[in-house]
Amino acid sequence: MIRTERVRRTPAILLQGAGIKYAGSLRGIMDNPEEDLHSLSRELLSGIDCPDNLVIYPKSGGGNNKVFILEMNGIPKYVMKHYFRHAADPRDRCRAEWTFLEYAADAGISCVPKPIICDPDRGIAVYEYIHGHKVPTEHLSGNHITQALDFFEAINKNYDSGTPKNLLPAAESCFSMRDHLECVNRRIDRLLQMDTGSEIDRSAIHFVRNELIPRWENVRKDILEQEKQGLSGLDDCLKKRDICISPSDFGFHNAIQTDAGTVFFIDFEYAGLDDPVKMICDFFCQPEVPVPHSYLPMFSARVLDSLDNPGSHYRRLKMLLPVHTIKWCCIILNEFLPVGRARRIFANSDLDMNEIKGKQLKKAKNMFKMANTMI
Repeated sequence: MIRTERVRRTPAILLQGAGIKYAGSLRGIMDNPEEDLHSLSRELLSGIDCPDNLVIYPKSGGGNNKVFILEMNGIPKYVMKHYFRHAADPRDRCRAEWTFLEYAADAGISCVPKPIICDPDRGIAVYEYIHGHKVPTEHLSGNHITQALDFFEAINKNYDSGTPKNLLPAAESCFSMRDHLECVNRRIDRLLQMDTGSEIDRSAIHFVRNELIPRWENVRKDILEQEKQGLSGLDDCLKKRDICISPSDFGFHNAIQTDAGTVFFIDFEYAGLDDPVKMICDFFCQPEVPVPHSYLPMFSARVLDSLDNPGSHYRRLKMLLPVHTIKWCCIILNEFLPVGRARRIFANSDLDMNEIKGKQLKKAKNMFKMANTMI
Protein backbone atom coordinates (compact mmCIF):
# COMPACT_ATOMS: atom_id res chain seq x y z
CA MET A 1 0.00 0.00 0.00
CA ILE A 2 1.57 3.28 -1.08
CA ARG A 3 0.98 6.25 1.18
CA THR A 4 1.63 9.86 0.28
CA GLU A 5 2.95 12.51 2.59
CA ARG A 6 3.71 16.18 2.14
CA VAL A 7 6.81 18.21 2.87
CA ARG A 8 6.93 21.90 3.63
CA ARG A 9 10.61 22.62 3.20
CA THR A 10 13.35 21.13 1.08
CA PRO A 11 11.89 18.39 -1.13
CA ALA A 12 13.08 14.93 -0.16
CA ILE A 13 12.50 11.35 -1.06
CA LEU A 14 9.62 10.21 1.10
CA LEU A 15 8.56 6.71 0.29
CA GLN A 16 10.00 3.47 -0.89
CA GLY A 17 8.02 0.46 -2.01
CA ALA A 18 9.05 -2.48 -4.17
CA GLY A 19 12.31 -0.67 -4.85
CA ILE A 20 10.52 2.34 -6.40
CA LYS A 21 10.81 5.74 -4.75
CA TYR A 22 8.55 8.80 -4.70
CA ALA A 23 9.41 12.42 -4.10
CA GLY A 24 7.42 15.20 -2.50
CA SER A 25 6.19 18.33 -4.26
CA LEU A 26 8.78 20.71 -5.63
CA ARG A 27 8.21 24.44 -5.77
CA GLY A 28 8.85 26.68 -8.75
CA ILE A 29 9.23 24.07 -11.47
CA MET A 30 9.34 25.65 -14.92
CA ASP A 31 9.25 29.24 -13.55
CA ASN A 32 12.86 29.41 -14.64
CA PRO A 33 13.12 26.33 -16.88
CA GLU A 34 16.90 25.91 -17.06
CA GLU A 35 17.55 26.46 -13.36
CA ASP A 36 14.49 24.53 -12.18
CA LEU A 37 15.07 21.51 -14.41
CA HIS A 38 18.61 21.13 -13.19
CA SER A 39 17.79 21.59 -9.50
CA LEU A 40 14.70 19.41 -9.80
CA SER A 41 16.65 16.58 -11.39
CA ARG A 42 19.39 16.72 -8.76
CA GLU A 43 16.82 16.67 -5.95
CA LEU A 44 14.82 13.83 -7.48
CA LEU A 45 17.89 11.70 -8.03
CA SER A 46 19.84 12.61 -4.90
CA GLY A 47 18.78 9.50 -2.99
CA ILE A 48 19.32 6.98 -5.77
CA ASP A 49 22.21 8.22 -7.84
CA CYS A 50 25.14 10.60 -7.84
CA PRO A 51 24.03 13.52 -10.02
CA ASP A 52 27.56 14.86 -10.65
CA ASN A 53 28.16 15.99 -14.22
CA LEU A 54 24.41 15.97 -14.82
CA VAL A 55 23.39 17.27 -18.25
CA ILE A 56 19.73 17.77 -19.15
CA TYR A 57 18.43 18.31 -22.64
CA PRO A 58 14.98 18.17 -24.22
CA LYS A 59 14.03 15.19 -26.33
CA SER A 60 12.39 16.14 -29.60
CA GLY A 61 9.34 14.43 -30.99
CA GLY A 62 7.14 14.24 -27.89
CA GLY A 63 3.51 14.77 -28.84
CA ASN A 64 1.82 15.03 -25.45
CA ASN A 65 4.34 15.83 -22.71
CA LYS A 66 7.65 17.58 -22.12
CA VAL A 67 10.40 14.96 -22.24
CA PHE A 68 14.01 15.43 -21.14
CA ILE A 69 17.08 13.22 -21.29
CA LEU A 70 19.19 13.12 -18.12
CA GLU A 71 22.78 12.39 -19.05
CA MET A 72 25.43 11.49 -16.48
CA ASN A 73 29.13 11.44 -17.25
CA GLY A 74 28.33 11.69 -20.95
CA ILE A 75 25.89 8.74 -21.00
CA PRO A 76 22.08 9.04 -21.21
CA LYS A 77 20.75 7.34 -18.10
CA TYR A 78 17.20 8.56 -17.39
CA VAL A 79 14.18 10.09 -19.09
CA MET A 80 12.23 12.74 -17.19
CA LYS A 81 8.64 13.45 -18.22
CA HIS A 82 6.62 16.50 -17.27
CA TYR A 83 3.03 15.50 -18.05
CA PHE A 84 0.43 17.64 -19.74
CA ARG A 85 -2.46 18.77 -17.54
CA HIS A 86 -5.58 20.66 -18.57
CA ALA A 87 -8.94 21.37 -16.93
CA ALA A 88 -10.75 19.91 -19.95
CA ASP A 89 -8.56 16.78 -19.97
CA PRO A 90 -8.90 15.31 -16.48
CA ARG A 91 -6.91 12.09 -17.03
CA ASP A 92 -3.94 11.84 -14.67
CA ARG A 93 -1.34 10.79 -17.23
CA CYS A 94 1.45 10.68 -14.70
CA ARG A 95 -0.42 8.37 -12.35
CA ALA A 96 -1.61 6.13 -15.19
CA GLU A 97 1.87 5.55 -16.60
CA TRP A 98 3.54 5.26 -13.21
CA THR A 99 1.08 2.70 -11.84
CA PHE A 100 1.24 0.65 -15.05
CA LEU A 101 5.04 0.54 -14.99
CA GLU A 102 5.03 -0.17 -11.27
CA TYR A 103 2.72 -3.14 -11.95
CA ALA A 104 5.04 -4.29 -14.76
CA ALA A 105 8.08 -4.01 -12.47
CA ASP A 106 6.35 -6.05 -9.77
CA ALA A 107 5.50 -8.67 -12.42
CA GLY A 108 9.16 -8.92 -13.48
CA ILE A 109 8.54 -7.62 -17.01
CA SER A 110 11.81 -6.43 -18.52
CA CYS A 111 10.77 -5.04 -21.93
CA VAL A 112 9.57 -1.69 -20.52
CA PRO A 113 11.49 1.13 -18.80
CA LYS A 114 11.95 0.79 -15.06
CA PRO A 115 10.14 3.49 -13.08
CA ILE A 116 12.73 5.34 -11.01
CA ILE A 117 11.11 8.17 -9.07
CA CYS A 118 7.92 10.21 -9.22
CA ASP A 119 6.57 13.54 -7.97
CA PRO A 120 2.83 12.89 -8.43
CA ASP A 121 1.71 16.32 -7.21
CA ARG A 122 3.64 18.05 -9.99
CA GLY A 123 3.05 15.39 -12.61
CA ILE A 124 6.73 14.60 -13.10
CA ALA A 125 8.38 11.18 -13.27
CA VAL A 126 11.80 9.75 -14.06
CA TYR A 127 12.25 6.48 -15.90
CA GLU A 128 15.09 4.32 -17.12
CA TYR A 129 16.59 5.45 -20.44
CA ILE A 130 16.39 2.76 -23.13
CA HIS A 131 19.27 2.75 -25.62
CA GLY A 132 18.15 1.92 -29.12
CA HIS A 133 16.26 3.23 -32.12
CA LYS A 134 12.73 3.51 -33.44
CA VAL A 135 11.29 0.59 -35.40
CA PRO A 136 10.93 1.61 -39.07
CA THR A 137 7.71 0.52 -40.76
CA GLU A 138 9.58 -1.15 -43.59
CA HIS A 139 11.51 -3.35 -41.12
CA LEU A 140 8.47 -4.72 -39.27
CA SER A 141 8.50 -8.50 -39.20
CA GLY A 142 6.78 -11.40 -37.54
CA ASN A 143 9.42 -11.29 -34.82
CA HIS A 144 8.32 -7.76 -33.86
CA ILE A 145 4.68 -8.87 -33.69
CA THR A 146 5.63 -11.85 -31.55
CA GLN A 147 7.52 -9.61 -29.11
CA ALA A 148 4.48 -7.34 -28.83
CA LEU A 149 2.24 -10.34 -28.11
CA ASP A 150 4.73 -11.74 -25.59
CA PHE A 151 4.62 -8.42 -23.74
CA PHE A 152 0.81 -8.30 -23.76
CA GLU A 153 0.58 -11.87 -22.47
CA ALA A 154 3.18 -11.21 -19.77
CA ILE A 155 1.37 -8.14 -18.44
CA ASN A 156 -1.86 -10.16 -18.28
CA LYS A 157 -0.36 -13.42 -17.02
CA ASN A 158 -1.44 -13.05 -13.41
CA TYR A 159 -4.59 -11.06 -14.05
CA ASP A 160 -7.79 -13.05 -13.66
CA SER A 161 -11.07 -11.90 -12.15
CA GLY A 162 -9.36 -9.72 -9.58
CA THR A 163 -8.55 -6.05 -10.13
CA PRO A 164 -4.82 -5.27 -10.03
CA LYS A 165 -4.12 -2.74 -7.31
CA ASN A 166 -3.81 0.90 -8.36
CA LEU A 167 -4.45 0.28 -12.07
CA LEU A 168 -6.94 2.72 -13.60
CA PRO A 169 -9.34 2.04 -16.46
CA ALA A 170 -7.58 2.76 -19.73
CA ALA A 171 -8.27 6.04 -21.49
CA GLU A 172 -11.63 5.76 -23.28
CA SER A 173 -12.01 2.25 -21.88
CA CYS A 174 -14.90 0.28 -23.35
CA PHE A 175 -16.71 -2.58 -21.64
CA SER A 176 -19.82 -2.84 -23.86
CA MET A 177 -20.66 -2.29 -27.52
CA ARG A 178 -22.45 0.93 -26.57
CA ASP A 179 -19.23 2.20 -24.96
CA HIS A 180 -17.40 1.76 -28.26
CA LEU A 181 -20.06 3.67 -30.20
CA GLU A 182 -20.31 6.45 -27.64
CA CYS A 183 -16.53 6.88 -27.70
CA VAL A 184 -16.70 7.79 -31.39
CA ASN A 185 -19.86 9.87 -30.97
CA ARG A 186 -18.12 12.03 -28.36
CA ARG A 187 -15.11 12.57 -30.57
CA ILE A 188 -17.22 13.57 -33.57
CA ASP A 189 -19.28 15.94 -31.42
CA ARG A 190 -16.07 17.66 -30.31
CA LEU A 191 -14.82 17.97 -33.88
CA LEU A 192 -18.04 19.72 -34.86
CA GLN A 193 -17.10 22.48 -32.39
CA MET A 194 -13.73 23.22 -34.07
CA ASP A 195 -12.85 26.76 -35.14
CA THR A 196 -13.44 27.74 -38.75
CA GLY A 197 -11.27 30.84 -38.82
CA SER A 198 -8.68 29.66 -41.33
CA GLU A 199 -8.74 27.87 -44.66
CA ILE A 200 -7.26 24.67 -43.20
CA ASP A 201 -9.86 24.73 -40.41
CA ARG A 202 -12.66 25.06 -42.95
CA SER A 203 -11.20 22.18 -44.99
CA ALA A 204 -11.15 20.02 -41.88
CA ILE A 205 -14.74 20.76 -40.86
CA HIS A 206 -15.86 20.11 -44.46
CA PHE A 207 -14.16 16.70 -44.33
CA VAL A 208 -15.81 15.90 -40.99
CA ARG A 209 -19.30 16.95 -42.05
CA ASN A 210 -19.33 15.66 -45.61
CA GLU A 211 -17.21 12.51 -45.46
CA LEU A 212 -16.46 11.33 -41.95
CA ILE A 213 -19.93 11.69 -40.42
CA PRO A 214 -21.86 10.03 -43.30
CA ARG A 215 -19.45 7.07 -43.18
CA TRP A 216 -19.76 6.90 -39.40
CA GLU A 217 -23.53 6.84 -39.65
CA ASN A 218 -23.30 3.86 -42.00
CA VAL A 219 -20.95 1.99 -39.67
CA ARG A 220 -23.14 2.74 -36.67
CA LYS A 221 -26.32 1.79 -38.53
CA ASP A 222 -24.83 -1.58 -39.48
CA ILE A 223 -24.06 -2.40 -35.83
CA LEU A 224 -27.53 -1.32 -34.70
CA GLU A 225 -29.07 -3.54 -37.40
CA GLN A 226 -27.05 -6.49 -36.12
CA GLU A 227 -28.37 -5.79 -32.64
CA LYS A 228 -31.94 -5.92 -33.93
CA GLN A 229 -31.17 -9.32 -35.44
CA GLY A 230 -29.86 -10.50 -32.08
CA LEU A 231 -26.24 -10.70 -33.28
CA SER A 232 -24.96 -8.19 -30.74
CA GLY A 233 -26.17 -6.65 -27.52
CA LEU A 234 -25.32 -2.98 -27.14
CA ASP A 235 -25.40 -3.08 -23.36
CA ASP A 236 -23.96 -6.54 -22.80
CA CYS A 237 -20.91 -5.96 -20.60
CA LEU A 238 -17.69 -7.90 -20.84
CA LYS A 239 -17.19 -10.53 -18.19
CA LYS A 240 -14.55 -9.54 -15.68
CA ARG A 241 -12.31 -12.43 -16.73
CA ASP A 242 -12.40 -11.16 -20.35
CA ILE A 243 -11.19 -7.67 -19.43
CA CYS A 244 -7.49 -7.14 -20.06
CA ILE A 245 -4.68 -4.95 -18.83
CA SER A 246 -4.08 -2.89 -21.95
CA PRO A 247 -0.88 -0.94 -22.72
CA SER A 248 -3.21 1.31 -24.74
CA ASP A 249 -1.92 3.37 -27.66
CA PHE A 250 0.00 0.14 -28.17
CA GLY A 251 2.18 -0.20 -31.23
CA PHE A 252 5.63 0.25 -32.67
CA HIS A 253 5.27 4.04 -32.68
CA ASN A 254 5.76 3.64 -28.92
CA ALA A 255 8.66 1.21 -29.07
CA ILE A 256 12.45 1.23 -29.07
CA GLN A 257 14.54 -1.56 -30.55
CA THR A 258 18.00 -2.30 -29.16
CA ASP A 259 20.94 -3.25 -31.37
CA ALA A 260 20.39 -6.85 -30.23
CA GLY A 261 16.87 -6.78 -31.68
CA THR A 262 14.95 -6.66 -28.39
CA VAL A 263 11.89 -4.39 -28.50
CA PHE A 264 11.10 -2.20 -25.48
CA PHE A 265 7.65 -0.65 -25.25
CA ILE A 266 7.21 2.88 -23.88
CA ASP A 267 4.60 5.58 -23.18
CA PHE A 268 1.77 4.18 -21.07
CA GLU A 269 -0.14 7.30 -20.04
CA TYR A 270 -3.33 5.86 -21.54
CA ALA A 271 -2.83 2.33 -20.14
CA GLY A 272 -5.20 0.46 -17.86
CA LEU A 273 -8.11 -1.97 -17.82
CA ASP A 274 -9.95 -2.33 -21.13
CA ASP A 275 -11.57 -4.50 -23.78
CA PRO A 276 -8.97 -6.73 -25.52
CA VAL A 277 -10.82 -6.25 -28.82
CA LYS A 278 -10.29 -2.50 -28.54
CA MET A 279 -6.59 -3.12 -27.89
CA ILE A 280 -6.39 -5.17 -31.11
CA CYS A 281 -8.21 -2.49 -33.10
CA ASP A 282 -5.92 0.27 -31.83
CA PHE A 283 -2.80 -1.83 -32.50
CA PHE A 284 -3.77 -2.15 -36.17
CA CYS A 285 -5.28 1.33 -36.59
CA GLN A 286 -2.53 3.59 -35.21
CA PRO A 287 -1.11 5.37 -38.27
CA GLU A 288 2.44 6.35 -37.29
CA VAL A 289 4.03 2.90 -37.71
CA PRO A 290 1.22 0.95 -39.37
CA VAL A 291 1.12 -2.78 -38.80
CA PRO A 292 0.19 -4.79 -41.93
CA HIS A 293 -3.23 -6.41 -41.59
CA SER A 294 -1.70 -9.68 -42.74
CA TYR A 295 -0.66 -10.08 -39.07
CA LEU A 296 -4.21 -9.61 -37.78
CA PRO A 297 -5.17 -13.33 -37.74
CA MET A 298 -2.06 -14.33 -35.77
CA PHE A 299 -2.34 -11.40 -33.38
CA SER A 300 -6.07 -11.77 -32.70
CA ALA A 301 -5.76 -15.54 -32.21
CA ARG A 302 -3.21 -15.19 -29.42
CA VAL A 303 -5.28 -12.51 -27.70
CA LEU A 304 -8.77 -13.92 -28.12
CA ASP A 305 -8.46 -17.70 -28.13
CA SER A 306 -7.86 -17.82 -24.38
CA LEU A 307 -11.07 -15.89 -23.60
CA ASP A 308 -14.47 -17.35 -22.87
CA ASN A 309 -16.40 -17.96 -26.09
CA PRO A 310 -13.70 -16.75 -28.54
CA GLY A 311 -16.17 -16.80 -31.43
CA SER A 312 -18.18 -13.96 -29.92
CA HIS A 313 -15.03 -11.83 -29.59
CA TYR A 314 -14.05 -12.51 -33.21
CA ARG A 315 -17.50 -11.29 -34.26
CA ARG A 316 -17.05 -8.17 -32.15
CA LEU A 317 -13.61 -7.59 -33.69
CA LYS A 318 -15.12 -7.71 -37.19
CA MET A 319 -17.79 -5.18 -36.19
CA LEU A 320 -15.49 -2.88 -34.21
CA LEU A 321 -12.49 -2.56 -36.53
CA PRO A 322 -14.34 -0.04 -38.76
CA VAL A 323 -15.55 1.77 -35.61
CA HIS A 324 -12.05 2.32 -34.31
CA THR A 325 -10.70 3.23 -37.73
CA ILE A 326 -13.19 6.11 -37.72
CA LYS A 327 -12.12 6.88 -34.14
CA TRP A 328 -8.50 7.16 -35.28
CA CYS A 329 -9.54 9.59 -38.02
CA CYS A 330 -10.90 11.73 -35.18
CA ILE A 331 -7.77 11.29 -33.03
CA ILE A 332 -5.56 12.43 -35.90
CA LEU A 333 -7.59 15.66 -36.06
CA ASN A 334 -7.00 16.50 -32.37
CA GLU A 335 -4.80 19.45 -33.33
CA PHE A 336 -7.91 21.22 -34.62
CA LEU A 337 -9.32 21.25 -31.08
CA PRO A 338 -8.26 23.58 -28.21
CA VAL A 339 -7.06 20.83 -25.85
CA GLY A 340 -5.24 18.95 -28.61
CA ARG A 341 -3.45 22.13 -29.72
CA ALA A 342 -2.57 23.01 -26.13
CA ARG A 343 -1.10 19.54 -25.58
CA ARG A 344 1.08 19.72 -28.68
CA ILE A 345 2.29 23.25 -27.85
CA PHE A 346 3.01 22.18 -24.26
CA ALA A 347 5.23 19.38 -25.61
CA ASN A 348 6.89 21.58 -28.25
CA SER A 349 6.31 25.33 -28.29
CA ASP A 350 8.15 25.77 -31.61
CA LEU A 351 5.56 24.00 -33.72
CA ASP A 352 3.93 25.66 -36.72
CA MET A 353 0.33 24.68 -36.00
CA ASN A 354 -0.97 25.45 -39.50
CA GLU A 355 1.66 23.16 -40.97
CA ILE A 356 0.82 20.48 -38.40
CA LYS A 357 -2.89 20.80 -39.13
CA GLY A 358 -2.27 20.33 -42.86
CA LYS A 359 -0.28 17.15 -42.24
CA GLN A 360 -2.87 15.79 -39.82
CA LEU A 361 -5.76 16.42 -42.20
CA LYS A 362 -3.90 14.52 -44.92
CA LYS A 363 -3.29 11.62 -42.50
CA ALA A 364 -6.95 11.59 -41.49
CA LYS A 365 -8.05 11.36 -45.11
CA ASN A 366 -5.67 8.46 -45.69
CA MET A 367 -7.05 6.69 -42.62
CA PHE A 368 -10.57 7.37 -43.90
CA LYS A 369 -9.76 5.52 -47.13
CA MET A 370 -8.77 2.52 -45.00
CA ALA A 371 -12.08 2.73 -43.16
CA ASN A 372 -13.93 2.51 -46.45
CA THR A 373 -12.25 -0.82 -47.25
CA MET A 374 -13.49 -2.34 -43.97
CA ILE A 375 -17.21 -1.78 -44.49
